[in-house]
Amino acid sequence: MKNTKTTCTRCRTPIINRAANGRPDVWGHTTVTNPFCPTPSPPYLVEQNLPRETRTIRIRVEEVVTYDWEMKFEVHLGVTPDALSPYLSDHEERWIDSMEDNYHSARIGEIVSSRTYFADDAGYLACLAQAIDEHPEKIMKWLTLTCPVCGVQPGAEDTEHQNVGYFVAIACEGLYVVNPGWVGMDGSRWEDWTKDVTVNASRKDGK
Repeated sequence: MKNTKTTCTRCRTPIINRAANGRPDVWGHTTVTNPFCPTPSPPYLVEQNLPRETRTIRIRVEEVVTYDWEMKFEVHLGVTPDALSPYLSDHEERWIDSMEDNYHSARIGEIVSSRTYFADDAGYLACLAQAIDEHPEKIMKWLTLTCPVCGVQPGAEDTEHQNVGYFVAIACEGLYVVNPGWVGMDGSRWEDWTKDVTVNASRKDGK
């Protein structure tokens, strides 16, 4: 996708967006950044005319809540400061009931990038992520850092492939890399790209 050039409505200098890098909504000055214009602002009509599409997205968000308190706690003699944290983890039943009354802070709404997908293939991607975490040995033969179709190792700005973690999950033209049957999905006809075949993986429509 090509970048769009326009003029900043704040400082009247040229700006361009990062469509080719996968972020058409992010703009930057093409000249030395004006310290009085830290955030480029495209004209309203230019922004509204950028092409859009509606797609299903699977999102995973984690919320981290922190608790902080002091309490009297019986410990074994010889427990060092470095060993205190794992010691408390092993004796969770003796302090866990105190948490609810000792809320400290929260970091809310952090998106987990490795589990957030364009969800036309969300079921497959989610099952693959779980399989990689829980029993990677069962799918090891299909785990690859490079696309089995074009041989490219997808980078952060790649839009032709879809990764789960470091591994290519969907290759060129929507081809599945890992056999869906081995990640708990039923009914997909699939051809093994690790063998000497013409088709490298099954298409997402199962054909």
